[in-house]
Parts: sequence; structure tokens; C-alpha cells
Amino acid sequence: MAANLRNNAFLSSFMFLLVIGSSYAITSSEMSTICDKTLDPSFCLDFLNAEFSSPNLQALAKATLDATQAKASETFKRLQSIIDGGVDPRSKLAYRSCIDEYENAIGNLEEAFEHLASGEGEGLNTKVSAASDGADTCLDYVKRLRSVDDSVLNNSKGIKNLCGITLVISNILPRKY
Repeated sequence: MAANLRNNAFLSSFMFLLVIGSSYAITSSEMSTICDKTLDPSFCLDFLNAEFSSPNLQALAKATLDATQAKASETFKRLQSIIDGGVDPRSKLAYRSCIDEYENAIGNLEEAFEHLASGEGEGLNTKVSAASDGADTCLDYVKRLRSVDDSVLNNSKGIKNLCGITLVISNILPRKY
């Protein structure tokens, strides 16, 4: 009888995990729903359709974070290159401020991965919001310059869009209480 109860408990647990795991598979309709909640739905759909085919929410968030982190690191290196290449004092100040913002953004993204891995949607949301704010603040610094590096502008906008996708996903992920 005890063996039968263990088998039933195992089977029930297995079925529960199977149902939960499959319930997070994302359809193209759900991708559209996610993208409709972002600042730039067409960017979101283009990104998701090019990169993914029906992933689960956690995998989708991780892939989006991977892309965001890569773009933030690329932007950080570009900012350093601009400063090292010599710019006027006003531009140098703006780009140095951007470097500080991106250094913080990269740290926040690293922490976002930890929150995602532990299933903490709220912590993920907080860290991704902070990373997005860093890109936005950098845009504010460089908008005032006469000449702005296109890659810094485009990457900062891309990071904001990628963060927007992750923020929507973080609100869908189950909450740990």
C-alpha cells in the first residue's frame, strides 16, 4: 500500500510539473500579446520572430536578457573607444556619464539573470527597469550634443526596447511569495 501511495504521489507530481511546464509554452498569438504591451510592438515582433519559435517564458526572458547584455557591453566598449579617440570636453563629459550609466546597467543585467534563474519575477523587473533607465539617461546626456555617435543612439534605443520585452515577461512570470 505504501508503494502504491508513493507511485501515485510521484505520478501526480510528474503530471503537475508536466502541465505547468507545458502551460508556459508561448504561441505566436501570445508573442503578439507580449509585444502589444511594449513601447515598440513592431521591434518586439521582429525580434521575437527572428530569434525564437514558441519558447517558454523563462527561456524567452533569458534570450532577451542575453541580447540586452550583449548590446550593453557593445555600447560600453564603443563609448570607451569614442573617449579614447578624442572628443571635445562637453562631449567627453556626456560620454563619460554614459559609461557610468552603462557600467551600472551591465551590473543590473547580471543581477537580473540571477533573479530570473531563481524565479523571482519582481526582482527581475526591478533590475531590468534600472538597466533600461541607464540607457535612457545616456540618451538624455547625448541628445544635447552637436554630433552623436549613431551606434550609441541606436544601441541605447535597442536596449530600451529589449528591456521593455523583458519587463512584460517579468510581469507574466509567476510570483514567489
